[in-house]
Amino acid sequence: MSRGLPIKVKEMLEKAKESCLLAVDVYNKPKTTFRSGAYIVLMSIAFTSLFHAIFEKKGVKYYYKEGNRYKKIDGEYKAWELNECLKEYFKEDLKDEIPIKKNIEFFIPLRNKIEHRFMPELDSEIFGECQALLHNFEFILHKEFGNKHTITEDLVFSLQFAKNYIDTKSKKKKAQRNKSLELIKKHISEFRKQLDDNVYSDQKYSFKIYLLPKLSNNKDKADHAIEWINYDSKKPEEMKKYSHLMGFIKEKIRPISNYGYLKAGEVAKNVRVELVKNYGDKIKFGPSTNHHACCKFYNVKPKRGEPKEKTNQDFCIYDSVHKDYVYTESWVSFLIKNLSNKEIFLKIFPNQKELIEAKK
Repeated sequence: MSRGLPIKVKEMLEKAKESCLLAVDVYNKPKTTFRSGAYIVLMSIAFTSLFHAIFEKKGVKYYYKEGNRYKKIDGEYKAWELNECLKEYFKEDLKDEIPIKKNIEFFIPLRNKIEHRFMPELDSEIFGECQALLHNFEFILHKEFGNKHTITEDLVFSLQFAKNYIDTKSKKKKAQRNKSLELIKKHISEFRKQLDDNVYSDQKYSFKIYLLPKLSNNKDKADHAIEWINYDSKKPEEMKKYSHLMGFIKEKIRPISNYGYLKAGEVAKNVRVELVKNYGDKIKFGPSTNHHACCKFYNVKPKRGEPKEKTNQDFCIYDSVHKDYVYTESWVSFLIKNLSNKEIFLKIFPNQKELIEAKK
């Protein structure tokens, strides 16, 4: 440990780093059934200890108050929990730090909801946020305490058996899903929906990568198995590399017609699943009636007599080969977000008011 730091700061810093490494160790351990849950709990401890170390170093009083006095429990001052630490550390609300703050905030309600439940089904759904959480920990650690306290050299990539993550255990246990797990998934969906698009797409909020096989041309040359191409819009050369990578991926999927688009029936099915959570299972949302009404309400498709290609292309395009309209995932998210607002829902479907009230 560094000699330049007070003993209390050193102890908190070591606790933070050890908790982080233990979180990674648990997450990467084969056959772990509580992977994401354990990772979230340990990383919450790691971040809380890290912020306490930062505040201790800066002389910030990070304790709860009762009136004019600091609150005590068993003779010890009650230190701020993670949510209070975020308010203090990110109080300047700098634009570049918003994705980091949102990434950490994403996990606080999850930490409170988990309560040590078995939940392997979440692993694949929140991997991006989990990976970004680790990067953000390292970023703040380096920013506040310098290179000598970073833990990058202690971390390695976990080895994968499969090219795609397939949660076979969750498939076997679909019948055993409990209400608490669905509530956790609902929180994840609602948290993401309220994020600004720029924050959601930022790597500091959710780390998203493409893994491509790397070909070595010289067997005698030392070669890295993994290389990072950093995405930075302020650096044209790195942007160029990123563009080449994306161009390669797009070239690979080009032969697939309307890749990633959905038919009206698929949209209606996905939207209804979310609406049922808010309004009950009697709610109606069919493709030819309700979905069509939404398209008309939001002017997604052209009116009768107008060119069929006149669509809102963020949400819908016309397929001239099959002579029908197909829709984007953004349209599904848009509908779920807006129709979850009871006032908007009833404005479009006033005849369903009784169905909503019947849930009560």
